[in-house]
Amino acid sequence: MRALALSLLIAAAPCAAQETAGRYAFVPVEAGALRLDTVSGAVSLCKVEAGATVCAAVPGTSAQGEAEVSALAARTARLEGRIAALEARPPGAALADDESIDRVMVLADRMMRRFFGLVREMKHDMDSGEL
Repeated sequence: MRALALSLLIAAAPCAAQETAGRYAFVPVEAGALRLDTVSGAVSLCKVEAGATVCAAVPGTSAQGEAEVSALAARTARLEGRIAALEARPPGAALADDESIDRVMVLADRMMRRFFGLVREMKHDMDSGEL
């Protein structure tokens, strides 16, 4: 229902905006009319019940939308901060220091020694006929 309401609202919004110069834009739908608050972005479904027009917020369109927007704004701010910090680094600062390079080389040496040790064992097993 929410997706249908929003898609109808988006499709008909240009027409509704031309009809209405005020705060609210109305889009006719099968169940009544969708009311878009052009200031806050809240969407309500309006229909006539017992001779009175009643508008109720479409579930998940206002509070959830605001939460998503604020979460995206916070994420954007964090990413912009990270980018600024990375761009502020002097050239070459991203290169590893000597201690890090030494640790990597020790690990690479151990890995290669184990690998060649396995190769020697397999060759010995093949030569002796155990494989």
